[in-house]
Amino acid sequence: MGELSAADRKLLDAALKTGRELELEFTRDWTSADPRNDILPPASRLTLAENNFRQSLMKLGESDHPLVRKLSELAPKVDAKLGPRHLMGLLVPIERLSGRSARDEEFLFSEKDSAKPSAEAEDVKARLPRIVVCENLRSAFNVGAIYRTSEAFQANEVWLTGYSAEPIKTAMGTDELLTVKKFDRTETAIEALIELGYTIVALENAPGAEPLETFHWPQKTAVILGNERFGVDSQTLKKCNHVVRISTLGAKNSLNVGISYGIAANRWRDLTGTLPSTEVLHAVGKISGGHSVPQAAPRQASYDEQATQAWVHLEPRFQGRPGNFEQALQSLEGFERVWLVFGFHESQGWIPKVRPPRGDGEKRGVFATRSPHRPNRIGLSCVRLLKVDGRSLLIEGHDLLDGTPIYDIKPYLPQADAFPKSKAGWVDELPEPLEILESETAKQKLDWLKHQGENRLRAFVDEQLRYQPLDQSRKRISEIHASPQDDGTQFQAAFRTWRLSVKLSGQAQSTLEIQDVTSGYTASELLDSSDPYHDKDLHRLFGQTFSNNGKSAGAN
Repeated sequence: MGELSAADRKLLDAALKTGRELELEFTRDWTSADPRNDILPPASRLTLAENNFRQSLMKLGESDHPLVRKLSELAPKVDAKLGPRHLMGLLVPIERLSGRSARDEEFLFSEKDSAKPSAEAEDVKARLPRIVVCENLRSAFNVGAIYRTSEAFQANEVWLTGYSAEPIKTAMGTDELLTVKKFDRTETAIEALIELGYTIVALENAPGAEPLETFHWPQKTAVILGNERFGVDSQTLKKCNHVVRISTLGAKNSLNVGISYGIAANRWRDLTGTLPSTEVLHAVGKISGGHSVPQAAPRQASYDEQATQAWVHLEPRFQGRPGNFEQALQSLEGFERVWLVFGFHESQGWIPKVRPPRGDGEKRGVFATRSPHRPNRIGLSCVRLLKVDGRSLLIEGHDLLDGTPIYDIKPYLPQADAFPKSKAGWVDELPEPLEILESETAKQKLDWLKHQGENRLRAFVDEQLRYQPLDQSRKRISEIHASPQDDGTQFQAAFRTWRLSVKLSGQAQSTLEIQDVTSGYTASELLDSSDPYHDKDLHRLFGQTFSNNGKSAGAN
């Protein structure tokens, strides 16, 4: 497009000057002794500044430079009644073109960096995925500081939304070390984060925000940082799972966004256990062959009607020394059951009140439930012991995911651990679970899928649909409508890439019938070579096998 001429820069300088004068009118304190307050009344000063800015923008149309000339199209949009947030959207493109958003870059200096991140750093990014979202950040210096902090604390990605500046020089090379994505709207970014399973946390001094010093960061977090003057947009805050604030002691209750993020990132690191000093538990082993996804795991080990087997493999070394766990397991064989103390390694952090799947929809205190969202993410499971083999245990009837860390093993003693007549609080007041039925078509397909190795669908039905099946806040439920015979409710339930047609009927709707099983892929999606879940071959075979039933894979 060519360099800006001296005349172009003069026009841009005039537009910036008048725009910032209008911006200054929004920041004036009319109750103070500001000498400007005696010149003109507030309305007249605002109108004068508005007209001056509009005239300066119109003059940009006289430029020969196409980008400068295009900025004159902003003139009709100048309207002081729309407030300072609207004004900032007009000023930003002028600042960018004139290069004023990073004019102090000569004060930056380089340092000798590491050749590459350490193995520990890569482990942190794998265990604790984190995304930082910059919403309408005007300053390239602030965004550059956020890039540098993100790289230092091993955030996985930085996302820029709205008119957030691109820190070409102020990032000091970290833009080449980070994955950066851009979104025109924050709402679009949030939808993508939800799809990826991130917990969304806004860093904002808003009413009801949780103090940073007591907040427990979820394992898979996206943190949103807002505009320098306006903070995180109010509509964005409504879509966040948590809002966190930094407590201050001075008269001012706000901090620079880059500094705020640095404080939060350091606290984030400490509370998510990335520093060796914060580790108080060390796994002695892990589960191999456990349930592959949380949706397929039973809520309690005793609910595992499939009597699923898995191995507990103990480590050969513990805290840098030989573990001698073969000796620790001696005399355990002969006990029918054992307690496993384990870690909820896929938990997204603790929540004070949760909505149990087996319940009436009311939230309960987490300490009154078996929820995985616990402060220390520690679980307890009683499983059947089948075999002790060296440093390994073969167990049956469990609720554990593959890779679950095991912290301790204890024998189950019936005389000490069983109290069958004990009261169970709110659980005693719950209705009986729904009866599960399968149509002949559904049974045939579920049996076929189980034979092909896809045995999670029945477990999903038993765990997710037996209680509160129409709870859309916890389940992917759609197409809810009354059945044609008006004797129940029909709906579709989604489990990963599979879809279940379900009917809820009977007295007080106490019976749940699985009527059909179909693929969640469309016909065109099955023709696509991409296969992110590595299951399209199974879906294609499923469609070929059951096409004569009138509902093949890709029918949805």
